[in-house]
Amino acid sequence: MTCQSDGVSQPGEQRYRHLFENMPICIFVADLTVTPAVILEVNRRAELVYGYTAAELVGNPATHLVPEESRASIRNISRRVRRGETVTAETTNRRRDGTTFPVRVIARLDPTNRGHMIATVEDITAERQRRSEAEAIDAERLRIAHEIHDGVAQSLGGLRFKSALWGHLGDSAPPGMRAALVELQDVLHAAIADMRRAIFALRPADLDAQGLFLALTQLVADFGDRNQLTARLEVTGPLDSLSASYELPLFRIIQHGLHNIGRHACASSVLVHLTVDPAGGVALSLGDNGCGFDPNLAGAAHHSGHFGLRHMRERILHLGGTLDIHSAISRGTELLITLPAAAIGISHAAG
Repeated sequence: MTCQSDGVSQPGEQRYRHLFENMPICIFVADLTVTPAVILEVNRRAELVYGYTAAELVGNPATHLVPEESRASIRNISRRVRRGETVTAETTNRRRDGTTFPVRVIARLDPTNRGHMIATVEDITAERQRRSEAEAIDAERLRIAHEIHDGVAQSLGGLRFKSALWGHLGDSAPPGMRAALVELQDVLHAAIADMRRAIFALRPADLDAQGLFLALTQLVADFGDRNQLTARLEVTGPLDSLSASYELPLFRIIQHGLHNIGRHACASSVLVHLTVDPAGGVALSLGDNGCGFDPNLAGAAHHSGHFGLRHMRERILHLGGTLDIHSAISRGTELLITLPAAAIGISHAAG
């Protein structure tokens, strides 16, 4: 594929070749004019990951690296790329030694040759493990929330009902007893409110009952009321294109961001803007007019007030997204978050 001019490689081609060979992700170029697509080129990373030399792979069908049960997905990717689509999908590949592993494939037409497909392939074994752990954590949170709701919360509700009854029956009781019953009512009321907040923190019931956007509306409104500030939510784009796998992670990211604002920003107004694109990608902004901070100190060990941002960034990175922080002292803060379109088969249950 190297271009030659009087026996000398052109500088642009040399740079391309260097990047192609040294990218830390597997890259394949395949011929789409035949079915199944045939491998034309691979880079060094692909040789290391799959255990074949480039010479052994070139000329073989792309399905050569895929177990039988996943070959239909590879053929589907090739068909969609032939139609001009850029395809992101998850499937299973196979190494030379026969072991299989999960991968994320991003494939598109070669802009210099529409008969060729360029595909990047990423081993997502570690990511799948994180997802499994996150799903287990979320399932445990849901179990605990149900136990609290069906156990302690119900018992407290029963006690509050009985204490109200005792209060009516105790009209002729000594003043001290009536005061104690009123105090008991207040304590039970506060305990039940705390319990509801704990249940909501474990698993937002509104998310299950109302869906993401109504739940977010309630979350932002409650945050504004609780912190005595103006809080607005704006949502744009084709909302039905958002993957269900993003709903709980997005809710948690916004919940965490608002919590940080409430603790640190000293703001009087907050704007949460969520945009969903037609492919299902997400752009999220959380902005406030508070005291701001120096983003360069956000990760410093002594700047403990912003450990929350580090945890938020880790959650976003696990989803394949990005977090940018725009802030300055006395000039407020804006968090800009992007999440890619959820690939086929992704189940991000990061709670």
